[in-house]
Amino acid sequence: MRILVVRPQPGADATAARLAAMGHDPVVHPLLTTRAVAWVQPATRPDATILTSAAAVRHAGPGADGLKPLPAHAVGDATAAAASAADWADVRTGPGTVQALLDGLAAGHYLHLAGAELTPVQVPPGIRLTRVTVYETPLQPLPALPDIDAVLLHSPRTAAHFAAEWDRLGGQRSAVHVLAISAATLAAAGDGWAQALAAPEPTDAALLAMLPKAL
Repeated sequence: MRILVVRPQPGADATAARLAAMGHDPVVHPLLTTRAVAWVQPATRPDATILTSAAAVRHAGPGADGLKPLPAHAVGDATAAAASAADWADVRTGPGTVQALLDGLAAGHYLHLAGAELTPVQVPPGIRLTRVTVYETPLQPLPALPDIDAVLLHSPRTAAHFAAEWDRLGGQRSAVHVLAISAATLAAAGDGWAQALAAPEPTDAALLAMLPKAL
């Protein structure tokens, strides 16, 4: 299958390599870029940090060095691996979603190193959450209608943008299989696709494991 990968780099190339190893033909065109923004640590030192993407780890830069001895709660495996590789000393792997991560935290003051686009969450009682934006993710257009059988969607924002771009370019939704990393991501893509599947857990591995169902 020719499969479009629209997640940001460097994740896009990693997913493409996995697809190629499975015998598929990946077409890489990220619909988001990530870039650092200037930030400063708040005056009050937190008890721990929250990392909800590997992009936050990459783009926080030297400004995060003073936070690295603190406990760092990563949203999932990929973010935890990125934090460990960047020398965060005490990385704790979360359950895969921001809300579930927050729900499992003990009371305290947490500093969230975040992107400009935030996932809506309910902050539990006892959690004092300070957010600082360390990167932004501007959307990118599809320059032309790609010849694909399927698309992998890794976030609701990317899913909604892909659907809008596909429609703008005159693509037929009924010709494309959509595989999404979560139910929320699938919902953001809308209706009318040849097939629409949501991964049982929000990981790249679970997303790719659905490909035999789409053949």
